[in-house]
Amino acid sequence: MAGASHTPRTDLRPFNERLAFKPFAVLLIVPVVLLASGLMAIILAPPFAGIAFGAHRVQAKLDRLGADFTRIPKFPERSTIYASDGTTVLATVYLDNREIVHLKKIAPIAREAVLSAEDSGFYEHGALNWSSLIRALYANAKAGEVVQGASTITQQLVKNTIGGSDAQTFERKFQELALAIRVEEKYTKDQILEMYLNEIYMGNGIYGFGTASDFYFGKPASELTVSEGALLAGMIRAPEYYDPLDRPRKARLRRDDVLNRMAADGIIKQSRADKLKARKVVLSPDAGKLKLKRPPFFVTYLTEQIMQNPDGEFDALGKSEKARRRALYEGGLSIYSTLDPKWQAYAQSAANQPYAVTPYTPPGKLKPDTAIVSLDVNSGAIRTMLSGRNFQQDQLRLATTAHQPGSSFKPYVLAAAFEQGIPPTQVYDSTSPYFPPGGWPGSDCNCVMNAEGPGSHGFINLYQATTDSVNVVFAQLIEDVGASNVVTAAHKMGITTDIPAVDALATGSVDVTPLEMASGYQTLANGGVHCPPYSVESIVGDKGELYVHHDECAPAIKPDIAHLITSMLENVVHEGTGTAANLGTWPVAGKTGTANGNTNVWFMGYTRQVVTAVWVGSPGEPYSMGDVFGGTLAAPIWRTYMARVMQGMPAEGFPAPPAPPTGPVPNVVGLNKSGATDALAKAGFQAKVKVVDSAKPKGEVVAQTPGGGTVIALGSLVTIEVSNGVPATVVVPKVVGLKSDAAQTALKDAGFLVKIVFKVVTDPARYGVVLAQSPADGSKADQGTTVTITVGKKAGG
Repeated sequence: MAGASHTPRTDLRPFNERLAFKPFAVLLIVPVVLLASGLMAIILAPPFAGIAFGAHRVQAKLDRLGADFTRIPKFPERSTIYASDGTTVLATVYLDNREIVHLKKIAPIAREAVLSAEDSGFYEHGALNWSSLIRALYANAKAGEVVQGASTITQQLVKNTIGGSDAQTFERKFQELALAIRVEEKYTKDQILEMYLNEIYMGNGIYGFGTASDFYFGKPASELTVSEGALLAGMIRAPEYYDPLDRPRKARLRRDDVLNRMAADGIIKQSRADKLKARKVVLSPDAGKLKLKRPPFFVTYLTEQIMQNPDGEFDALGKSEKARRRALYEGGLSIYSTLDPKWQAYAQSAANQPYAVTPYTPPGKLKPDTAIVSLDVNSGAIRTMLSGRNFQQDQLRLATTAHQPGSSFKPYVLAAAFEQGIPPTQVYDSTSPYFPPGGWPGSDCNCVMNAEGPGSHGFINLYQATTDSVNVVFAQLIEDVGASNVVTAAHKMGITTDIPAVDALATGSVDVTPLEMASGYQTLANGGVHCPPYSVESIVGDKGELYVHHDECAPAIKPDIAHLITSMLENVVHEGTGTAANLGTWPVAGKTGTANGNTNVWFMGYTRQVVTAVWVGSPGEPYSMGDVFGGTLAAPIWRTYMARVMQGMPAEGFPAPPAPPTGPVPNVVGLNKSGATDALAKAGFQAKVKVVDSAKPKGEVVAQTPGGGTVIALGSLVTIEVSNGVPATVVVPKVVGLKSDAAQTALKDAGFLVKIVFKVVTDPARYGVVLAQSPADGSKADQGTTVTITVGKKAGG
């Protein structure tokens, strides 16, 4: 038997319950003792089983039962989930409602109560208690079946572990006895008692002494009193029958019985036992409510990933969910996760700080809460997953619950646009509101509004529209891109939710989770290479490594597109809506988001090393939080958190974006409006039409800016002046004194026709010079009117 470290109990009764022999039973004593001796010889020494009476027959029965004398049963062992540092314990997970406690964390007097109630000689005898065994064998032999047990704590542990039928058969008892002996050869008494106290069922769906102490008395097992320990110890035999919640009288009687046993064993004095028995059973005011210390939400997420196993990633733990569950909760696994405990603490601290602006909470609603998710840019490893300010209490799955992302969804629209060949210099009208041809469902005006309301910044390109988060520009952009292309780009980049292909994607009026938003932005930060988020680095079992995470990164969008969007998002932080997220030393790219009606707000941002999503909103039914935005509520939290995370990391700049594409502007003067617009569009430019008075035919382009042949950025605006067919009345310019050619040019530029007459002059200085004009300069005339100029010439010339 393995060594025992327990301090010997004093004044142990030599035979705690004497046999009451009836006269006719005396004849059974000798065969019962012989049977017990023979059975023990078989169990203790299988190699010599052949020399014992009935050995072959008993051995055959044990073989049929599948008993293996060389195998120790696999006791359910808690699995431990470690943080990314490999040493910080995030949680110990165990099947059912159970909090694992070490033996030293259980009050000594409570341990003594258990021993008195269940096995007073536990530390003195081996796997079997001979006196109890003989008593039980006598009773069972008399009845012709197993009617009485003599189980030691070790045997009870084995019985609870191997499970199966509870039928009291000889075959089952033989199997339990054999395995109990082997258990005592492998484990110390303290180890066996600890496993037992954590394994036993304690009624009301809970397991283990530590959990029962919390459930019934609202305290840790280390603080149990004599009376409380006796009550729990008494429940072990029949936890439902002695349930203090439903059967307080029976629970009290059983407690008193255990107190008497403790007195008989010399653990406490009888006088003290009598005083304690006079007192009622006192449970905690909230008895019946489990208050287990809950692990962070990340642990819930990790265990669910293993259970669901969507891609067969965790098949090493079992092909079925049942098998994986058993391995996870009872397999004694060491699970090494990706979570950084320091970062998680930084996130908790940032979330607990007062908001930069105070959001409004309607009466009767839950106050706004926060979710923070961080991923490693180069791998997708989840480093932080904060799901609410107090997940242990509120149990809110905010990090994986879908919310409207608002304008933080715009980078996916940009990615789809650039894949379609639309340049970042493409310009759109910024006038708010914008009335799309098909309307805009979900808005009161059936239109799109900018955050600041009605107004216009004129025609702006996508750089400026992204910096200032101009909704109406993106509403026009998605019409050019196609909503289905945006969905495709978002899914490639990391959005896993089945989002609809609707134009409302341009303003983020769909539901996505903080985790998948962080995943999508990771693609941008990683130069277009997407690495799916993951939570487990490796899993180690008792036979070695069972699982190791393998890189699943793959290109999602072109690097130039990722670098271009990153450059645009850098500008958001430098001078746009996200300035509150500026980290100074470390370059940051990011995007704010404010959902329709200010129901929730976001800041999505990244450095070269870390991508972080911050969400703030209602934990329940969405409501307007008042005059708050992503840049005023979420961005300050992001900055507070990331300023601590980035300490010690190098300040690395992002790769340079590709130069904006350029091209020559075609000459469209003389074309009609439609032809000019088409010609500019084919060349990669947008036409801004300006109708002017002109004698030219109506619809003809009479001028353009920039002029034909000018090389500018594609997507730029080219203003074309189109005639309305109505001559303009203009002032006739003064051309007297000009050379003939210069005079004609000035008049034609002003919209006049020119007629030249010559006059002979003798002064050579006046040769080719305009001597007179009609109409005179300063007068008004319709464009298209003929102006006659008189030009001097040499006689005979």
